[in-house]
Amino acid sequence: MKKTIRILTLLTLVIVSAAPSIAQLRYGFRFGGSFATPSLRNAKDYKLINRSGFSGGMMLEYTLPETGAAADIAVLFTRYSTRLEMPGGGRMSFGRNFIEVPLHLKYKFWLPAFSNTVAPVVYTGPSLMIKTDRVKDDSPMTTMRLQPGWDVGVGIDIINFIQVTAGYRFGLGNAVKSFPERSDAVMRTNGWNLSVSLLFDF
Repeated sequence: MKKTIRILTLLTLVIVSAAPSIAQLRYGFRFGGSFATPSLRNAKDYKLINRSGFSGGMMLEYTLPETGAAADIAVLFTRYSTRLEMPGGGRMSFGRNFIEVPLHLKYKFWLPAFSNTVAPVVYTGPSLMIKTDRVKDDSPMTTMRLQPGWDVGVGIDIINFIQVTAGYRFGLGNAVKSFPERSDAVMRTNGWNLSVSLLFDF
């Protein structure tokens, strides 16, 4: 009986110690807050009113064995909270709800001083926001259904389970589809974000 317990204990220790090197693909949940900072040019007397929003959804992360290199992809519901303020003082929503798909390449700097349980993280990569709102046809401004961007950020990974990151999204291309009396109006969907991810092995 004692011998069996020792063998089981030894096997458990081996599996636990080997798990970080074996596990490459993980799934998890990401949630957090954001603050829209879009730029709007050539828009006459129209202005943007920006507010804080939120996001949340599922993610996958793949880590190269025995390195700090990794990649992740997520599917998130994102509330990009900004409205158009018209010259007369009224405000109009031109689409604030999105399905966002970011693809990040990142590197984790594991710290030996913390027994490789803590790692600063840097990341970058493209993201695509897909607008889900139906905006009225008489809206002064309409925006594109697909709004690409590029993300950069930093964070920290704790025991390969919790990741806390902060980053910035640079909007790519012009998000304006139509604008009253101006064909050269340009808006880019930039924004700050702060998120927490919880990751689990398959």
